[in-house]
Amino acid sequence: MNDSSSDLVEDSEPDNSQPPTYTRYKYRWVVLVIFMFVGAMTQVIWITFAGVTDESAAYYGVNNNMILLLSLVFMIAYVPMNFPACWLIDKLGLKWGTGIGVILTGLFGFLRAVAPSYGWLLFFQIMTAIGQPFVLNSFTKLAANWFPQEEKTLASGLGTVAMLIGVIVAYIASPFILGSTPPYRMNWLLYIFGSLTLFATVLYLIFVKDKPPTPANPYSDKSKVLVTKGIRSMFKKRDFILLFVLLFLGLGSFNALSTVLDIVLGYPPGSETPGLIGGIMIIGGIIGAIVMSTLSDKTGKRKIFIILALIGGAIFTPLLVFIENTIWRYFAAFFLGVLLVSALPVGLTFAAEITYPVPEETSNGLMQWSGQIGGIILIACIMVTNIFNASLVYINIIIITVLFVIGAILSFFIGDLDKYQLTSPPK
Repeated sequence: MNDSSSDLVEDSEPDNSQPPTYTRYKYRWVVLVIFMFVGAMTQVIWITFAGVTDESAAYYGVNNNMILLLSLVFMIAYVPMNFPACWLIDKLGLKWGTGIGVILTGLFGFLRAVAPSYGWLLFFQIMTAIGQPFVLNSFTKLAANWFPQEEKTLASGLGTVAMLIGVIVAYIASPFILGSTPPYRMNWLLYIFGSLTLFATVLYLIFVKDKPPTPANPYSDKSKVLVTKGIRSMFKKRDFILLFVLLFLGLGSFNALSTVLDIVLGYPPGSETPGLIGGIMIIGGIIGAIVMSTLSDKTGKRKIFIILALIGGAIFTPLLVFIENTIWRYFAAFFLGVLLVSALPVGLTFAAEITYPVPEETSNGLMQWSGQIGGIILIACIMVTNIFNASLVYINIIIITVLFVIGAILSFFIGDLDKYQLTSPPK
């Protein structure tokens, strides 16, 4: 398939020999859809066992903590693997840099189905976790390589939507496929998920292209600096440092809150309500990621959406936890997802624009890394409190709310997109 042929071109700016010409290729949607498929399956592999913890523990003959470890390794592996992933994506380009993670996910995601013991299952899970940063760090580079300026945040937002869909699919499908009583159909579950992941990998290797023949936007046609040099330069920019802190506070708080909903909401063991609340939050996130990303692109604004997200976190987090009416909790969860999740693609795109010409995968990776670290710290605090005095877990929610307030205040000091917009012709 030759993406330089005329049938792949949707439209282009008129050639008047003065402004640079940026071409829109229809094939960008093919690349994005395959990336979304891969991203969704990465999340399916990550969260496979979260909704069937008791059944999985019984099947493998281990305790629940060992099953939780199968999900936790993804968060742990991201921390050391983030920077190697950024460097390799920068060196090898979008297709083959990201392809390392896609191949790891597809191969070892399928091998989980033939794991003879829990130990082998954990090893295969760790290998897929190593591949995750290569996928998660690539969506802003995909947007910068293939999409016009007014669609970049939307492309990143659709990547976020795909990952949320993967989480929902795993939560819904795992209990249904596995069954509620022994003998559990674990092989079915792992073969189905593994086969879909391997299929996504094959599609990726066949159809994904690194970039179009001509630039899609002002950011894609200019040379980039090296990753190591770029990281040093990024932390010399005040707005990037502020955004880094905001992702630490905002994304870290959301990661922690969504991970331990069953603990902080106080429903009795076996209740389906925490899972339903979490699902509503994710649905809100899907809607928010599409709507807010589109609005951000259309208006050319980034700052206001980050401010709204952090203010929303400060308002809806205490409402979600401290108001015990379940209907009100559904509303709070929905709007928390709409506002907070939508801030991720906006923030990642803005970080790439602030730090240009640093490679997009580097700024993306650092932002994701910040949120992962924040989430790990807050989850650890909640778990420690729950072990020693469960009645004091609410203190962590107060801390998270305060962090959102601090973040909202800091966000007013960031410049907006017009400060960083590229308008000059390529050199």
